[in-house]
Amino acid sequence: MTDLTFAVFFDRFGGLVLGWGWLIVLLSLLWIAWKTYLLLKAIDFTYGVQWTFLQVNVPVESAQTPKSMENVFDVVSGFHKPPDVVERFFEGYQDAWFSCEVHCQPGRARYILVVPTLHRKFIEGVVYGQYPTAEIKEVEDYTQQFSHEDIEKTFDLFGTEIALVEDDIYPIRTYVEYEDSLAEDDKYIDPHQALIEAYTNLEEGEQFWYQVLVKPIDAKKITAWQEKGEEKIAEIAGTAKDKPKGIGEQLLDFAKKLPGDFYNVFMKGPLEPEYELEEKSQFKLFNPVDEARMKGILQKTSRNAFLTKIRIIYLAPAGRYRKPAQGTAIGVFKQFNTFHMNSFKPDKLTKTSGPTYFFKRSRRKFRKRNAFLSFQWRDFFGNDSGSMMTAEELATLYHFPVKYVKSPAIEHATSGLGSAPENLPYA
Repeated sequence: MTDLTFAVFFDRFGGLVLGWGWLIVLLSLLWIAWKTYLLLKAIDFTYGVQWTFLQVNVPVESAQTPKSMENVFDVVSGFHKPPDVVERFFEGYQDAWFSCEVHCQPGRARYILVVPTLHRKFIEGVVYGQYPTAEIKEVEDYTQQFSHEDIEKTFDLFGTEIALVEDDIYPIRTYVEYEDSLAEDDKYIDPHQALIEAYTNLEEGEQFWYQVLVKPIDAKKITAWQEKGEEKIAEIAGTAKDKPKGIGEQLLDFAKKLPGDFYNVFMKGPLEPEYELEEKSQFKLFNPVDEARMKGILQKTSRNAFLTKIRIIYLAPAGRYRKPAQGTAIGVFKQFNTFHMNSFKPDKLTKTSGPTYFFKRSRRKFRKRNAFLSFQWRDFFGNDSGSMMTAEELATLYHFPVKYVKSPAIEHATSGLGSAPENLPYA
């Protein structure tokens, strides 16, 4: 492919720019107006979503494991609906999502699913399909007992989103890796138990809110994500090939090379073409870390995935806020870290304790308000926001109690409640 020089560029596009520049400006303005319109319609679409709050209790001796919750996530991905032309280009359509939450108070934890009312029956049916003895009841939104107007007046809070350290093609440590080989009976160690114990070990009036937002997405986005994983594996293996440059990249290269080309032509005369020699393939030995990374990426990106956001809120009555609780909020996620793969960290743009200079107090209060409202609204705006996670990873972060967990803080269903209601769809 011929390099794009100034003479070639002017010969190809000079007449177009000079003769039709006004049209390019007009089309650019129309594009900006259309994007602004779609943004406003998307806000209206999101604001119109009706939510139903379902508390899920399972019996103490429930035989289900996190694998059951993994199956729930995989099946629930079926409620994704690709938008039609009108919805996509004129109505601001947003992919549907739901929220998996734990409401923690001193010595008490409640598992709550916040689902679009439109999909309530379907999700109930999926949960009953994996947890046939579960008790599901509709409850009120527990966040409504507080108002953002009372922050730093009647209560104070710490909040943050939890983000991945590395690219989301790298996996975190999942529940299948938790096993005590020295235990005689129950070898499985539930990582979710540590989170519940930490978040219910509170003083009077304190609360922890834990939220995992899950958005099923289009198969094309999953395929693009899987291809990114394949490219990374090829890069680690040393077999990656350079992609042909598009017109945008050529223009950028041209702009970078132009001053040097002018100088070389003036000082040395016409430039001679450069040729790249092909490298011969060589046998490569991988160190254990690279081999583990390639295997981890392949295992994760070969599965179904969801866009995900994780939020944490710690609340305390005014004057009784405990700073060590901030460490508790974040520290429980270290058990999911694998440092040659992926790990969690507090998002520096949403962490309420983040601003440490220039108008620190007002900036922190602004972040507290945003953290509170984002949690309360179950905000997942934008069809491309969030990190990709598999059902196995989601089930590690959020699943209903298993029989190995004996925590008195968890609300359980009465044993032997029976089967699901007859009017629910089969899943």
